[in-house]
Amino acid sequence: MASNVAKLNLTGDALTPGAQRSWWLREALASDPGAECPPLQMNLNADVVIVGGGFTGLWTAYYLSSANPSLGIAVLEEDICGGGPSGRNGGFASGWWDELDGLVALYGCEGAVRACRAISRSIDLIGHVCATHRIDAWYAKAGYVYAATAEQHYEVCAQMVEAAREAGAPEEMQPLTAREVRARCDSPAFSGGAFMRDGASVHPARLARGLRRVLLERGVRIHEGTRVERFENGAPATAITPRGTVRARQAVIAINAWATGWPSLSRRLVAWSSYMILTAPAPEHVAAIGWTGGELVSDLRTSVRYFRTTRDGRIAFGGGGGRAKTSIGKAFTHDMRAVVEAAEGFRLLFPTFADVPIVDAWGGPIDVSPTHLPAFGSLLPNVHYALGYTGNGVAPSNLAGRVLADLVTGADSEEVRLPMVNSPSRAFPPQPFRALGAALVRRAIIAKDTAEERGRRPNPLANAIARLPRKLGYMLGP
Repeated sequence: MASNVAKLNLTGDALTPGAQRSWWLREALASDPGAECPPLQMNLNADVVIVGGGFTGLWTAYYLSSANPSLGIAVLEEDICGGGPSGRNGGFASGWWDELDGLVALYGCEGAVRACRAISRSIDLIGHVCATHRIDAWYAKAGYVYAATAEQHYEVCAQMVEAAREAGAPEEMQPLTAREVRARCDSPAFSGGAFMRDGASVHPARLARGLRRVLLERGVRIHEGTRVERFENGAPATAITPRGTVRARQAVIAINAWATGWPSLSRRLVAWSSYMILTAPAPEHVAAIGWTGGELVSDLRTSVRYFRTTRDGRIAFGGGGGRAKTSIGKAFTHDMRAVVEAAEGFRLLFPTFADVPIVDAWGGPIDVSPTHLPAFGSLLPNVHYALGYTGNGVAPSNLAGRVLADLVTGADSEEVRLPMVNSPSRAFPPQPFRALGAALVRRAIIAKDTAEERGRRPNPLANAIARLPRKLGYMLGP
């Protein structure tokens, strides 16, 4: 491991993942720590209690308070708002046109297109909210490049383009030649690809903290450092914390991967890890590879690697990891192996950055659903949820906020009639088989992807294990 660290030019906070918050969140807090939101210290009544202060909970409170400013809303967050995936993700607000095949299989063509259009609207709404409330979340809509790094990826590109054409939306996904991909982001590994116009980058932690500020200005009660120890269904729904209780007519569960510990939701998810690394500022290197348009980029591996630039000329690069455990703990956040794997991917794709150090790294759990897509709905008439973002929650969480707000208020809207709202869900196996199977499959997928990228035939056993989830009816893996 030590020799790899030196060879990969890892330094500083990249050597201590989990010892500090993500670079995004540290930067956002340094820019504006925000007003204090002390832990709950009393019993109170509310119209709506929201468990979770990430994107889903914050957007739900935003749309509820927009619809009814007098509504009594209480947000309970165990850490700080944005302290989980919302403050450490890649900041990819991206469309669903690349997911059309799965959406069509689940919901039919008409339902799939409605879902994609709803996500497109969410991307624009994020920009609109940032502009309206002066949230400096670095919002920039420049589209999304899918870059082929193996021969097997050409067919994936062709299928994505053809699916959009068959759905009557050919403008949403365009093929790219190798020259066209490399004109946008010049890596010697890129040999073709596709372009999706639905793609905007954000500074995820600044967005979360900005939403927090807006909600406080509206009078929404936010209690950070408040763990919900027990939740009692009924009328009212009751959230019990160490030092206080919230009783509310309506409740929203918005806890991402931590829903694996919520009995009524646990088998709808698998939690596994996702990691990011960050380079030192190198704007001259970024300019030299022509990556000046701000496009989001990812490769087409099943174990996807995704990357974007920052305002100060860094590259933030996600990939590696894949740990799955029966409970969420340090194995998700302190994984140096995952950092090394992400760094290896970065060095492979961007050899001209060899002299640019990787100065930060962070990671944590994401909530993976059986369909690879999120689901929204109601457990009871007054208890609602959103989960299963599978690492792509920036834009879908905005949609979730609109859906959940309408479920709470009983509004009959286009959003609540979307096909992923209260749709039947296939369950994962019980623990410990769920975590063990997820870990085994994830490592097999990474091994298969790596072999193909290096022009080798994948190990037959790894290939078979990687394809096992789809054979079992899950929409995961190759």
